Order: sequence, then structure tokens, then C-alpha cells
Amino acid sequence: MALCGVAAVGAIALVLVPATVPETSSGDTALVSVVVNGGRPLELGPTETRTFPIEVTATDRSGIRTVDPIGLWGPNYSTLKVGPMTCAPLDATGTVSRCTGEATASATSRILFDDQAGTWFVDLRIRANDGDRYVSKSAGGFSLKRTARFDRATAPATAPTDRPVHLTARLQRAMWDTHDYIPQQSTTVYLQFRPTGSHTWTTMATVETDGEGRVAIDMPAHTSGTYQWYTAGDKWTGGAVSDELPVTVQPGQ
Repeated sequence: MALCGVAAVGAIALVLVPATVPETSSGDTALVSVVVNGGRPLELGPTETRTFPIEVTATDRSGIRTVDPIGLWGPNYSTLKVGPMTCAPLDATGTVSRCTGEATASATSRILFDDQAGTWFVDLRIRANDGDRYVSKSAGGFSLKRTARFDRATAPATAPTDRPVHLTARLQRAMWDTHDYIPQQSTTVYLQFRPTGSHTWTTMATVETDGEGRVAIDMPAHTSGTYQWYTAGDKWTGGAVSDELPVTVQPGQ
């Protein structure tokens, strides 16, 4: 069953052909590339709605007429519809065309749930002017993730030379089911430092969040600069960077 053509919350994807006779590609129509959201992971907060671009490049000797139908599908039977695609040739021969459209993901639509974050795919049919076609249920992949954030990031504004600087923060991740943030437990977090006048961050320590998503560490104060907390994220949750925490070291205290 194709996953294109989803029209409403809870609707079943439209069956384009009998399930026992799946549609196949024919002729010289070929897919060149599929790019979703500019090739970047799509991250969605607990109450956020985002519209993002889908770009399909294809080729056929007779030219590309359209990409229709097209849809997006992900883990646990998740689907998103894509708006109408507009195609334009890339050169005078007209054999290669780029087709563009948009899709919208909303955390409050009751279409997306927490267990549907992860790797998603593009299901499409490319139609050529001479009747040839290219069909794929996984023409391209992209990441749809829940956002993460740091809050409660603290550090003293000043510190005596070589005395401990106490730094804290809390890491949270978005919940699409409940439309809020919850503490992110047992996650690796990096404390980074940039000396005053420098543009380069250096990782100073690696810490794991506790059951409340909290991290804390004492660092000796050697030189003035700025600290920040960083986490890379994973397949289901985006990365995050805390607010910057400037600390001025005061010699002789």
C-alpha cells in the first residue's frame, strides 16, 4: 500500500493500485536526488509547527511532467502529506527537471507522537511527458527529531585564580504527546570553554545527566573566558547548546 495522499488526521493512506499488484517504474525516467529541509535534520518543539521544503530532481529524455503523488512516512505508521509539486527544467534540453513543494509538521496536530521521531522517507511517483514513470517508497531519507534545550545554566560572574568554579545546567527534551519538556536522563553532556579573545571552544569535561536531567561540575579558574554546555543529540532528539556563561578570573584573591 502506498503511503502517499494522506488527507486528514487518522486517515489511512490512499491505495493507488491494488495491494497485490504494486506499481513499478517503467521507461528511462530516473531519480537524480531528493532533498528534504535543505538536507538538514528537522527538529520540532513540543508546541511547534514547521513548514519545510521538499526538492526532487529527476530526468527523462521526454522531460518531467510532474511528481504526483508524493508523501512522507516514518516510524510507527506515521505519515505527512506534501503539497502540490512545481517542476521546472534545469537546462535548455528539458531532460532534467527540479520539482519543489512543501510539507508541514505540527507537534499539536495529533498526527505526530513521541515514538514517531527518527528516520523518515519520501514515497513518490515521478511522471514523464511520454508516460514513463519512476516509483519508490523510500526515494530519500531525512531525520525528524524532537528538540532539546538547556535551562538553569549557572556560573559565578567572577572567581579567584585557581579556585573552583561551580557550573550547573539542566537538559530537557520535547514531548510531542504532552506538548511540554521533560528532563533528559542519562545523556552525555560536554562542558566547553572559550578564553577571552578567542573564537575556539575547547571541551573541558564530559558529564552525564542525572535522573532530573541535571549536570554540575567544579572547574579550577585559571583564566577568564566563557563556558557553555553542549550535547550532540541522537537519532530521535536534537542537539542543544546552553546560554553562554562568562566568568572573569580575578588574580590575587
